[in-house]
Amino acid sequence: MDNHSQGFRLRTKILLFSALLLGIILSSNLYAIISLYALHKNFLEIKNQSVSGLLLISQVENRAGVILAEDKRYILFAPLTSASPSPVITELPILKALLKTLPQPDQKTKFLVEGAQSAEIAIEDSIEREHQALLSGNRSLAITISRGSTDPLLIHMASLLRTLKESYQKALEERIAETTAREEQMTTVSIEMTAVGSLLVLLLLFSFSRMVLTPIMALIEGTRRISQGSFHNPVVLPNRDEMGDLARALNDMAHQLGELSRKKSEFVTIASHELRTPLTSIRGFIAMLKRQTLGPLNEEQQKSLSVVAEEIDHLVTLVNQLLDLGRIEAGQMRPEIRELELVPFLDRIGERYRLTAQSSGRIFRMEVDPEIPAFIQTDAHRLAQILDNLLGNAFKFTQEGEEVSLVVKRDFTRIHFEISDTGIGVPPENIPFLFDKFYQVAPFDSRTKEGLGLGLAVTKGIVLALGGSIEIRQNIPKGTCARVTLPIEPAEAPRG
Repeated sequence: MDNHSQGFRLRTKILLFSALLLGIILSSNLYAIISLYALHKNFLEIKNQSVSGLLLISQVENRAGVILAEDKRYILFAPLTSASPSPVITELPILKALLKTLPQPDQKTKFLVEGAQSAEIAIEDSIEREHQALLSGNRSLAITISRGSTDPLLIHMASLLRTLKESYQKALEERIAETTAREEQMTTVSIEMTAVGSLLVLLLLFSFSRMVLTPIMALIEGTRRISQGSFHNPVVLPNRDEMGDLARALNDMAHQLGELSRKKSEFVTIASHELRTPLTSIRGFIAMLKRQTLGPLNEEQQKSLSVVAEEIDHLVTLVNQLLDLGRIEAGQMRPEIRELELVPFLDRIGERYRLTAQSSGRIFRMEVDPEIPAFIQTDAHRLAQILDNLLGNAFKFTQEGEEVSLVVKRDFTRIHFEISDTGIGVPPENIPFLFDKFYQVAPFDSRTKEGLGLGLAVTKGIVLALGGSIEIRQNIPKGTCARVTLPIEPAEAPRG
């Protein structure tokens, strides 16, 4: 969209597009109405002039024939000196009325009709003279008048009527040809207007949908950035309409969320630092007490001290997770990439969890691909933290007698760590949220299992910092499977 269209309010744009669409539809309909009216007018002219003229001509010819026959019969067989008038007299007014109703669309037909009307007047006068001759007892004179005047007049009228009929027929043919040509023209223009109108409608709809969908997609992408933790102007939309107002409101909201997130991260980091120092001191004093450096302890005191030590270790773990999470959110997670001898590292991990499995009644299995490299470039401490978090979760959610496995494989320039268990598993609808902070699957929200739901969020942050990826899926036939993929030669970590 250009800058001019971006300046219109959304309702103005909708009104403009609606007006354009309405104009296209109305122009097409208006042309159709005008064309139909023109066709209707042509048909009326054909009906009122050519067709009605031909019908009237036929009636006039019939009347003229009747007059001719009746006139012959009258002058030949009527009694002399009879006072009864000729029966033709009753036909002449009808003939005259029919001649007056003949259409006269042009000068030629007007001339022919006037000629026929003059002939009718002359015929009427001739028949009157025939009647007078019969009244005077002179049939021969009546016959002479009929042959010399009435018959030629009737023949002349018939000739005029024949010419007039031809004129009407020609006009009818011309009208039909004109109507056919106009109909073809209308059809062609209608098809062209329909095609052009359809193309314009499609262009307008495409432009309108783009005008509406483009800012909507920008808003969707912006909200996605906000959900991913990007709070600095996540929505890039220069519009000055309602969509632009919404984008600016979202950016303001994102800025406030960013400030809240930053302050929260600062608080968590400071609080965690403040907690870790006294916890470390408490852990040291507990260790001294367990070694009985400060004096002997009875069995009951040693059991109580062990419980306290476990709780302190749990608190230290939570504090460390909060600190790691704060570094990850602040973008300060800087792995110390060094060369790591992989097989001894994995052996130490495996040995530790074999002991854990033996003491808890679970089964631990580890498979290492013989093709894995002897050395990789990574942060050994962070890699151990990743495996400890995932294996710890696997042991946490499996029962006695169930299996936890660690499988390490090589895939060209990558190495895969796959941690599987046959425990209770995770419902498919919960898997997309497992890496969210403080998220716990519904059965464990009641805190029947320890933890705050930070382990997987921290694990994912560390994996991404090492240039890798992590995914969790359901294990077959039951349980959960976590797969971590790391590069064998990761890119150098960015330096701030």
